[in-house]
Amino acid sequence: MHELPVVLDIIRTMEEETKKRGLKKITEIDLVIGELSSIVDESVQMYFEIAAEGTPCANAKLVFDHRPAMLQCTVCKRKFPHGKDFLCPYCGGDSVLVQGTGREFYIRSYDGGQG
Repeated sequence: MHELPVVLDIIRTMEEETKKRGLKKITEIDLVIGELSSIVDESVQMYFEIAAEGTPCANAKLVFDHRPAMLQCTVCKRKFPHGKDFLCPYCGGDSVLVQGTGREFYIRSYDGGQG
């Protein structure tokens, strides 16, 4: 259910962009979603299809780019995407979450037009 406010924010942002840029319609929105963000594509898509009706975003395609949380080994210091555990795939050492990774959720880009 927390995807609905997120979708409404996306639509509001896109409406502001259409006004600023003189666009009539948004055709595609490219979203980045971190694996720890708890945002579910299917829910975003479902809410978007309903909430976008009657707005410049109606019938826009959503493109989802998933970003993994990144870990850093405490032994060899290498960084790598989070897998099934926190063991380093290079040396077997323990690792920690790299601050700020995996929690992303933002509009990376969008396409729009006049018609």
